[in-house]
Amino acid sequence: MAPDIEASDSTSNSNSDAKPHTSSSSTTAQNAITNHVGADDKKTTTTLKTRLTHSIAQLRDDVSLHYADIPILACCVVSGLCDSVAFNATGTFASMQTGNTIFLALGASSLPANQPTLWLRALVSILAFLLGCLAFSKSRHLHPQRKATLSISFLLQSSFIFTAAALAQTGIVPAFGKTLIATSMSDAQLAQHETDEDSPLVFIPLALLAFQFGGQIVTSRVLGFNEVPTNVLTSLYCDLLSDPGLLKGVRENPKRNRRVVAIVLIVLGGVVGGWLQRSRAGMSAALWIAGGIKFVIAVAWVAWRSKAVPKAVAVDGGEK
Repeated sequence: MAPDIEASDSTSNSNSDAKPHTSSSSTTAQNAITNHVGADDKKTTTTLKTRLTHSIAQLRDDVSLHYADIPILACCVVSGLCDSVAFNATGTFASMQTGNTIFLALGASSLPANQPTLWLRALVSILAFLLGCLAFSKSRHLHPQRKATLSISFLLQSSFIFTAAALAQTGIVPAFGKTLIATSMSDAQLAQHETDEDSPLVFIPLALLAFQFGGQIVTSRVLGFNEVPTNVLTSLYCDLLSDPGLLKGVRENPKRNRRVVAIVLIVLGGVVGGWLQRSRAGMSAALWIAGGIKFVIAVAWVAWRSKAVPKAVAVDGGEK
């Protein structure tokens, strides 16, 4: 019996010695896994921070002008949409200030006789437009072609249009909230239209729209697309027909191409705006769409390709 007892004790001692060894191995493995997971988390966090820093840094880059005419041309649609609404609501324009200037001049002789406040609405639009040009032109002190600058500019422009759309949608400004506009009006409807048109409330959305259009034309100048003012057709018609390269191939005269597209898009915006006003969607829908276009452009500038920076060249001709 003694040998058996000794063997049992030996086995027991052997098992008791093995347990701490097994426990130690398990702890080491768990620590290794924990350290590995921690390292992965740290690496992921570092990568995210690096990407975020890189993305923020890219906002300071100037945009590449390659295809940068596309957002500018899209603004022509906005001009057509908003002016179709502004004219039906107030008898004036929000972007095309040539017509407003004539309306203002006619006011000196109290014409048109049935619209005694037309000159005042025209004046409000002109002043708001001029203030917009002045305000947005200050971007030249903030790197005007920088991604962040352009994006903020178009965010502001879209917010002004959205505000005008909200005033129209809620009926706060009845002149801008019309739907199912008929091609002819009864005497009662005409009288109501004139009452809505003469309301001082129309100055608010009209001024908001005109102000942001000042920023729109400034942007076309900032990016160097002077041939696409986005809200002027008179000069577009003249420049297009007087272009010596009018009949050149499509790839040989990009300025002519932009002028043609700009004219088509302004007309398209006006046509779409008109039909929206004749539908249940009404004037507010045209304004929401116009604001949406500006918002999409603002987001697009953030992701726009950066302008290539030329490598610095040393005095001896070698690259730095």
